[in-house]
Amino acid sequence: MTTTSDILLQALKNLHPAERGWLFFPELRVGTGYYYYTGQSIDAWAINTWPSVRAGKILAPYLRRSFEIKINQSDLLKELRDPDKRWMAYAVSHEFYFVAPQGLINQKLLSNGDGLMEWDGEQLKIMKKPRVREAMPPRWSFLTSIARRVNGQG
Repeated sequence: MTTTSDILLQALKNLHPAERGWLFFPELRVGTGYYYYTGQSIDAWAINTWPSVRAGKILAPYLRRSFEIKINQSDLLKELRDPDKRWMAYAVSHEFYFVAPQGLINQKLLSNGDGLMEWDGEQLKIMKKPRVREAMPPRWSFLTSIARRVNGQG
């Protein structure tokens, strides 16, 4: 069975269930309109609506994750040659993951802070945990994009 973006998006959604406080947005634009960076989109983005706590400490208030899905080698290499393309995904998240079929991505090609999830044909497995970092406060254009999606307008 061929791995598709839809399969990986569904697997990511399953890892971020609403009953555990998650809101999950596939193919989320980083803004509205078509100026500067607003036409860019993030393959998937998730926010936990509860404070994220590990070992009794707040890890990140309302943990946010961005996901970049890669299905083939040529798309991966194109992405890795242009890291500026991911700056907004980094900016609006505490964690950034590449998500790909098993064996597609050599971890040595990733930046130190990038995480990696691999699809083994049945489930996603975290192969490399990302660095948890500060995220910038969301811009109004990004919040408007989320609101439009929730309201069924995009």
